[in-house]
Amino acid sequence: MRPGTYKALENHLRDVTAKHGEGYYHVIHFDVHGAVLTYQQFQHIQKEPAGNPLRYKRYARDEIQPYDGVKAFLSFETDNEEQDKKSDLVEASELASLLVKHQVPITILNACQSGKQLGERETSLGSHLIQAGLQLVLAMGYSVTVSAAELLMSTLYRHLFAGHDLAVAIRHARTELYNNKERRAYFDQKIDLEDWLLPVVYQNQPVTLQPRDFTPEERTDWFEHKAEEKRYTPPDPQYGFVGRDIDILQIEKRLLTRRNILLVRGMGGAGKTTLLRHLASWSHTTGFVQHVFYFGYDEKAWNLQQIMTSIAQNLYGPKYYTDFQPLPLALQQAMLSQDLRGKNHLLILDNLESITGAHLAIQHTLPQNEQAALRSFLSDLTKGHTQVLLGSRSGEDWLAKGTFDDNIYELPGLDPEAATTLADRILERNNATQYRQDEDLRKLIKVLDGFPLALEVVLANLAHQTPTEVLAALQAGDVSIDPKSDSQDKTESILRCIDYSHSNLSPEAQQLLLCLAPFTSVIDTGALENYTSHLRQQPVLATLKFERWPEVLKEAANWGLLSPDPKIPRFLRLQPIFPYFLRNSLHAPEKREARNAVETAFREYYDQLGAMLHQLLKSKEPQERQVGQILTSLEYENLVTALNLALAAQVSIHYPYFALSRYLDAAQDQNLGLQLGQSVLNSLDTYPKDKLEGQLGLEFAHAIGDVANIQLGLKRYAGAEISYQKVLKLVSQLVHLDKNECDRLKAITYLQLGKVALEQRQLDKAEKYYQQSLQINIEINNRLGQALTYHHLGSVALEQRDWAKAKQHYEQALNAYSDVNERYLQAATYHQLGMVAEEQRQWEQAEQYYQQALQIMIEYKDRNEQAGTYLQLGNVAHKQRKWEQAEQYYQQALQIFIEYKDRYNQAKAYHGLALVAEKQGQWEQAERYYQQALQIFIEYNDRYEQASTYHQLGVVAEEQQQWKEASEYFLQALEIDAT
Repeated sequence: MRPGTYKALENHLRDVTAKHGEGYYHVIHFDVHGAVLTYQQFQHIQKEPAGNPLRYKRYARDEIQPYDGVKAFLSFETDNEEQDKKSDLVEASELASLLVKHQVPITILNACQSGKQLGERETSLGSHLIQAGLQLVLAMGYSVTVSAAELLMSTLYRHLFAGHDLAVAIRHARTELYNNKERRAYFDQKIDLEDWLLPVVYQNQPVTLQPRDFTPEERTDWFEHKAEEKRYTPPDPQYGFVGRDIDILQIEKRLLTRRNILLVRGMGGAGKTTLLRHLASWSHTTGFVQHVFYFGYDEKAWNLQQIMTSIAQNLYGPKYYTDFQPLPLALQQAMLSQDLRGKNHLLILDNLESITGAHLAIQHTLPQNEQAALRSFLSDLTKGHTQVLLGSRSGEDWLAKGTFDDNIYELPGLDPEAATTLADRILERNNATQYRQDEDLRKLIKVLDGFPLALEVVLANLAHQTPTEVLAALQAGDVSIDPKSDSQDKTESILRCIDYSHSNLSPEAQQLLLCLAPFTSVIDTGALENYTSHLRQQPVLATLKFERWPEVLKEAANWGLLSPDPKIPRFLRLQPIFPYFLRNSLHAPEKREARNAVETAFREYYDQLGAMLHQLLKSKEPQERQVGQILTSLEYENLVTALNLALAAQVSIHYPYFALSRYLDAAQDQNLGLQLGQSVLNSLDTYPKDKLEGQLGLEFAHAIGDVANIQLGLKRYAGAEISYQKVLKLVSQLVHLDKNECDRLKAITYLQLGKVALEQRQLDKAEKYYQQSLQINIEINNRLGQALTYHHLGSVALEQRDWAKAKQHYEQALNAYSDVNERYLQAATYHQLGMVAEEQRQWEQAEQYYQQALQIMIEYKDRNEQAGTYLQLGNVAHKQRKWEQAEQYYQQALQIFIEYKDRYNQAKAYHGLALVAEKQGQWEQAERYYQQALQIFIEYNDRYEQASTYHQLGVVAEEQQQWKEASEYFLQALEIDAT
């Protein structure tokens, strides 16, 4: 029952009885505190506020009047408006009356181990409940351990569900306690207890339970639930999931009684993500929610459209394509938010600090318009039934208003019991269990305030030191630290922990660890020898004990400062605080020479690694390209650091920059790519002029060209043309470089200028640029360059509807590609040949070309490019009136465009889906798809496609005899055509 209030119980039983009738529930299980109290004791616990005795009103119950003797009470949670009241005591007769009213025959009382026992033992409470009218009560004679309760209840319910009589089930449970006496205590110790006598049964009449088998529908629902449960279950953390019971209870209560959107805030290493993933599994398993939707910004920069698409596909199933997808984004948001508000689901957005992070150092940021869209969507969910959990290291002020407001849960350290459990597991890992009863260890755990990272960092030192030595070495009077001190103090406490762990190494080992200071995300142990060779080349570092790397890294991993990547263990992930600590140490004035040497070695190493990654990313082999994307993703932050160091040193930036740029291009993150490029250009502008006359000048030109390519991809044609012209001007000034290399860059730049003109339908201008590119490529015998140019000349001919010329150029391109064994780029040319055949209504030939293109793209795992070919296959099927096949192809294209945030091409897919709906007389659906396409074409200022879409909207309106709307649409199309 959530929340655990009397009001929630009463309301729930009333609702269930209204729906199913009395006697629907056979058993109610109370895992709460209970007590038998005098009136004076009751008054002491249930204090009334001074001067206002009527402030606390007992929901659905009269006020407790003075009484003689004792009465039995159960302690429920208070309602939200009674936050300064610790508990709501419900008298046994009140509870019995409620349960009898709804004909619940069996009550089970299970004491919670963690609280203070009040009054007499709970069996007396059981007897009072029986006297008040319940049929059967199972109570505990004394306080019971958690492990005993787990064993008792699992055995009891297993036998009840097997159809056994309740008395038989209880006998089996007692027998299991007798046969298995080992119980868990503090520090995860095992002790033997004779607690099989604890369960005591009070009964005033026979009670028989007759569970029935599942109906087929119930069985299906059950297995669907179990399948989802498996999907939501996260992998165990390094030391297992420990504690957090109180945190989970508080989080659930805040969601239910304060606001249904909650920010869980905590510092790095506090265990936010671990807790949120556990909550996802817990909430679904216990029936708190129907579905869980988790989006982690450490994995991907989820925008609103992607989030809504993922949720809607899960919620709506096949109806997603008919009821949801055709709607414009605004209506999709309205529909989805309404449905989420009406059902109990859980939405988790984790690692939100990435959204507004430093754009070049964090991959998964969102631009401000996407931030606003996300905030709007979350605002729509307020006061609904879906619970929303947000995880972040920061306060996320940009999001607070209208969403979670002040509903923030500051994630503390583990509670004392959980902290000792985690400590014991760390002791076992480090062979230090002999210190379990050491008083200084208890003080040490108190000092560390239960923060998992701090515990893992410091307690690992017990492998070679005593708790007394470790405690004495912490330098800031840690025993007196207040556990409720502010978060800044806790952060510094962890820094002091790392400082101490680092100081326990020999001076040689400390110096060696400082060589890791520039690393931010991961360390590739497989390439450590290569990095070491660069370090050795620095005279000030040459004497370091590099042979100790394996030993030092192992110790650092034992401290929790490093951990193997779960997917690629050769990569060690750094705790966020660790590199910060190392950099602070290396920036001491006396270490300036060492810092410069380490940064130089790091920069040179990543220059070499960047070259390798760049080759992988542009490889013709699909597996190599995939490996390049995985490795660059892991090394992203390190590459950014190396790039910034190279810019500061005013040396070559070519390989780290183009590895990053190629990676972002493959990830379709063009906005981040443009920011990266502009940042590099701004820095290159500060280089002395003489430095840009040689190889660095050529790199500058390539960087400008790369920025221009991104501008072209974003349809910023004017900016792209200016940038390409800058490249031509700069290259003409590089008189000291190899002419052949400069000519290649000129040819590429003319080719790109042709693309700019072609996309604006400036066909003569495009053809002129392409011919200039072709002439240069012929002069320098660059067959690959010739192939690319023939391909684009074919595109110009295609736009000019000169089918024969277009086919000739495309075939020339295929021949040139074959000469240089370039299979991957042939896919685009086969795609264009498909368009030539399609324009001539040669459907079988067109489909054959498209399938050839698609096969190559699948072979190279180029999912993004597959979308365009699926789109054209949809067109071919549509023109042959194969509606089902056409819709399938369009949907495949649309899903990929959404996945890769290709908003412009989404419009083309929507347009295709609209045509299919129109041809089948599905007018409303056709109109919705056209409106979605139109909205995007307007965003991109594509006047040509706007006119086409307005025309089709006019046709749809005309078919529905909506003459006024049809006329307006046709006029809008004509106005655009006339300009």
